Amino acid sequence: MEEIVEKYIMVRDKVSELDRAHKQKTEKLKEILKKLEAALLVQFSELGMESVRTKNGTAYKQVRTSATVADWEQALDYIRDNELWNMLERRVSKQAVEEFKDEHGDIPPGINIREEIVVNVRRSA
Repeated sequence: MEEIVEKYIMVRDKVSELDRAHKQKTEKLKEILKKLEAALLVQFSELGMESVRTKNGTAYKQVRTSATVADWEQALDYIRDNELWNMLERRVSKQAVEEFKDEHGDIPPGINIREEIVVNVRRSA
């Protein structure tokens, strides 16, 4: 057991080291990509263009949309009052289900929960 735990920590540390190095490299490249995207947007704006085809590829503008909730009570009331259920995604909170199970000894009807036993290893102090 001692040898397995020692080896586990050693390999986990190496994975963390490689992940950090990879993240540092990709962060620098992602910053360069953001600057290049900004330069393209400036050019599109100045030239009144939506897209450009080059021998190396095509660049084009696209609207990316995200929706977030500023006030859940207000949003849910509106959705409920107007029966706009398609605005909600069909999932439940894992944490809320776990809390319900702890309190009631079971889970609500219509919900599945999957638990698995995993091994974690902590470094000794």
